[in-house]
Amino acid sequence: MNKQGKILIVDDELGVRESLKFILKDKYDIFPFDSGKEVISSFSPGAYDLALLDIKMPEMTGIELLKRLKNLDPEIIVIMVTGHGTLETAQAAINLGASGYVSKPFDRHELEKMIEENIQKKKRREEERLKLVSLEEAKKQLDSEVRKAYSATLESLIIAVNAKDSYTSSHSQEVAMLATWILEASGEMRNSGEEKAILRYVASLHDIGKIGIKENILKKPGSLNSQEWEEIKRHPIIGAEILGPIDFLRGYICIVRNHHERFDGTGYPDGLKGEKIPFYARVVSIADAFHAMCSDRPYRKSLLKERALEILKQEKGKQFDPALVDIAVKALEDSDLYL
Repeated sequence: MNKQGKILIVDDELGVRESLKFILKDKYDIFPFDSGKEVISSFSPGAYDLALLDIKMPEMTGIELLKRLKNLDPEIIVIMVTGHGTLETAQAAINLGASGYVSKPFDRHELEKMIEENIQKKKRREEERLKLVSLEEAKKQLDSEVRKAYSATLESLIIAVNAKDSYTSSHSQEVAMLATWILEASGEMRNSGEEKAILRYVASLHDIGKIGIKENILKKPGSLNSQEWEEIKRHPIIGAEILGPIDFLRGYICIVRNHHERFDGTGYPDGLKGEKIPFYARVVSIADAFHAMCSDRPYRKSLLKERALEILKQEKGKQFDPALVDIAVKALEDSDLYL
């Protein structure tokens, strides 16, 4: 059985160490120590996913050990183990970076649940970090001098867009990640490394046309009137015009221009229908809508993941390509994203 993580246990009482080891050994690799000094002498960042620290120990208290571990490895999860009368100290430990505390004698189910939830959160954070690193690596592949010059110009434009609409920055990168993920799930990700990099890059620029939209419209907390809505609908055209002069992006500009087309033909700006909508644009349309639903916007709070998936399914054949919706929904249902 594959273990789900590595857990450091530090407690000067042998009985406590053995109890914790017995409870956790089937799911985790356990590393018990009886003193903080012993841990520090051999500690290396990344060696453990989570630490269970007794608060009251001789020589080095759990609070002092918490501080030392967090200095050495800021990503390590720390849960304090407290005795009676030490809850105030446990609360202070949380202020220093501990993720929680359990009281002696501890409830087995409460302890297991707290550990599992914290380790899963850490894994999701690491997955997101790796995805962002991957996106940055993909962008680095665009390494010719001409492409660097274009990239610098586009990044300046993106900064300007983000200054108008702070939602756009994280949204654009998340949409690019989701679109690539859906493409991989569909089996259509057969391009060269360079083409994949360009696809991801352009997907992250899908809203660049918002540079030409008035800030008061982008941030309006209520419904748009008809004139404002017509203004918003211009951003795909503006974005395509911005990217149009860049030769190496030309085959992918449809992502920017057509990501608001609808499968039933009622979208914009060109009113394309069905498979006349470019394939990559159909993929980005789903990624864009899903992330938007799962994000806070000026006019509404984010939806739960389950509700966003329901809406994707309801819009099969209307807003979205039915086959791609099935692929996207299955991939998202099987993931820990946006829980």
